[in-house]
Amino acid sequence: MEPFELEWMGGAAEHHFRKARPGIDDLPWGTLDVSAYPPEVADAARATWTDSAYTEYKAVAAFSEVLSAMCEAKAPLDLLGMASSFVADEVVHVELASRMAMELGGAVARQVNFEALYPAPPSSLSAFERCNDLVLRVSCVAEAFSGKMAVSALRSTTHPLTRAVLERIVADESLHYRLGGLYFEWATEQMEDSERERLAGVALATLKAVVPSLGPKKDSRSARYRATLGQIQDIGWVETRLFKEQVREAVRHTIVDPLSAVGIMVPPDEVEKLLA
Repeated sequence: MEPFELEWMGGAAEHHFRKARPGIDDLPWGTLDVSAYPPEVADAARATWTDSAYTEYKAVAAFSEVLSAMCEAKAPLDLLGMASSFVADEVVHVELASRMAMELGGAVARQVNFEALYPAPPSSLSAFERCNDLVLRVSCVAEAFSGKMAVSALRSTTHPLTRAVLERIVADESLHYRLGGLYFEWATEQMEDSERERLAGVALATLKAVVPSLGPKKDSRSARYRATLGQIQDIGWVETRLFKEQVREAVRHTIVDPLSAVGIMVPPDEVEKLLA
């Protein structure tokens, strides 16, 4: 474990990156004033965006693995081309989240393992099965869930900077989870029922890891309970009263239903237990 710290090289590397993904410096940076926030609310906001930066950093690694697996599985060339751009998208998201944390007063300390950013599928699987596993976990579950929740945050966010950041992320994420549907349109033609059943188990396990607990939590000391509506909208949080229903909608309609459409049937009773 080591501190989650990021480095920026500048020069030719920055020039090429900005040419490929322009517009980041044009966002209204320097306009989010949290000086009047209660310290615990500001700290929680910094933690939210720091954790978002780390999640997006893991997504860089995840899509790198997806692209490699798709090559090994001999996925269609245009699908490879589509997926190849997602690595750069996720690097942009890391930058956006990191700069949001800095706007709020600086990132919070996090210890992470850079050598284990994304778990690999079992080595006993074939190249095709490994690719199915990765695309499902990354695109069909993780990106679908994070993208849907980002849409929910965007709907209620009023601050121009936070809206601009979330708009950029949401635009990219919609394509990131679209990849899963396109991939499985191709892959299901080659898939046995046993593989669909295995993938249903992978989907359920991934959901359990990705979806937050929805059990009763009534902690009046929580920063989110102490934040005003205006502060919630500035930070980019989903309002507490809306959070549970947004999670349920994301899981049922953005993840489980599309998987069912390609024959990957996540057990309904397990899904409802997760969402209870």
